[in-house]
Amino acid sequence: MTAKEKTEYRKTKQWIAFRFAVLLKRNYSCYMCTIIKKKGLHVHHLDSGTYGKETPKDVVVLCAGCHKLVHRLQSRTKNKININRFCSRLKELLS
Repeated sequence: MTAKEKTEYRKTKQWIAFRFAVLLKRNYSCYMCTIIKKKGLHVHHLDSGTYGKETPKDVVVLCAGCHKLVHRLQSRTKNKININRFCSRLKELLS
């Protein structure tokens, strides 16, 4: 899916309903830093190939700052970042 197609998809009723359901299910909490907030949260696809056919297992909720960090790391590692392992390690370091 191209960037333009992704932008158009995020305007659909299907995506808006899915996003709301994921945010509600995940208690409006960032997966990485666990900040809870009602605005500024992003639903990040773990695999861009799931756009349009995603399930809750295909996405994580991230605040804007963590989302930017994940994309920066993905670009540096050529998309070979394991977000679950990264988040676990980050939480260990922060505690």
